[in-house]
Amino acid sequence: MAEARPTLIFKSKPMQEIDELINAMAPSDANALIVGESGVGKEVIANAIHARSRRAEKPMVKLNCAAFPQTMIEGELFGYVKGAFTGAMHDFPGMIAAADGGTLFLDEISDMPAELQTRFLRVLQEREYRPLGSTQTMKADFRAIASSNRPIPQAIAENRLRSDLYYRLNTFQIEVPPLRKRKQDIPVLIAAFVRQFAQQLGKPEPDIAPEAFQKLLDYSWPGNVRELQNAIEYAVVLARQGMIGVKELPTEIQLPAALQQAEIAGKPRSGVQSLDDVERTAIIQALAECHGNKKKAAELLGIQRPTLYNKMKRYAIQL
Repeated sequence: MAEARPTLIFKSKPMQEIDELINAMAPSDANALIVGESGVGKEVIANAIHARSRRAEKPMVKLNCAAFPQTMIEGELFGYVKGAFTGAMHDFPGMIAAADGGTLFLDEISDMPAELQTRFLRVLQEREYRPLGSTQTMKADFRAIASSNRPIPQAIAENRLRSDLYYRLNTFQIEVPPLRKRKQDIPVLIAAFVRQFAQQLGKPEPDIAPEAFQKLLDYSWPGNVRELQNAIEYAVVLARQGMIGVKELPTEIQLPAALQQAEIAGKPRSGVQSLDDVERTAIIQALAECHGNKKKAAELLGIQRPTLYNKMKRYAIQL
C-alpha cells in the first residue's frame, strides 16, 4: 500500500476485507475513522475512499493536525478574514471551504486541541461554520475522514479525543493492521516500489537476490509500509549490476532477527527486571550496536569473547 496512491496494493485477507468495506461504504457520505500505527497507509485508505466516492471529482483536502501549532490550526481549518488577528493581512478561506463538495481528511485527529474538537463537532452537526473574525455563516459541504495512530480507547482516556467527536466520526471505523501482521502483502509491495523507484531513476528494474528477499520478509517493519518504501528506495539507488543483495539493504534489515529493533524495543523498560533479563538485553543491544560482531560486542561489554559465547548460549541468543 504505497503512500499517495489511491490504488491499494495487497494480497492479505485483512486488506481484502478493508478493500471490500471501502467499496461498500465509499459511495455514501458516511464519516469514517481510520486507525493504525504510523506508516501503515492510513492516508492511502482515505485516498481510496475519496476516489471511489461520488465526490471523487471534487477536491480532497488534507490537514495534518500534528503538523501545525495549536495557535495556527484553527485558522487553517476555518479560515479567517483580514484583520481577524495580528498577522492576518488578507482573507484566507480555510480548508473547510477548500473541501466544499469534496472530502476533508483530518490526519492525527487526536492532536487537534480539545476546544477546536468541540467547534469542529458543531460543524459536523450543523453543517455550517464561521471563519475567524467573520460575522457571516458559511455552509459546510464535505465528507469527513479522520485518522489516528493512537488506540481510540487510550486517546479518549487521555482526553486527546473527545468521545462525542469520536462517535460522530465513527460511522465506519477501519483498522489497518501493521505490516508484520500481514506479511503476505510484502512481496507485492516490494514489486510495486521497485518498479516505482526504478522508473524515477530511469534505470532497469533490479532483481532481488534470494537471501536479500528473505531478509525483507523476515524483518518486523516497525515503521510499516513507509519504512518498507524507504528501504526499497535505498536498495534501488544502491543496486549494482541489476541486483539488490543483502549489502544494498539498510543496516537494520541486514541484522539477524534477534538483534533487530523490534526485539530490543519490546523489552520492558519499567518495573523491576530480573538480573538475567537485564543481562540478556545488554548483550542483545551490544551485538546490535556492533552489527553482530562478537569480538567488538565483547569489548563493549567488558568481557572476554568465550564469556560472551557462553552467555549467548545460556540466553538462547542465536545469530
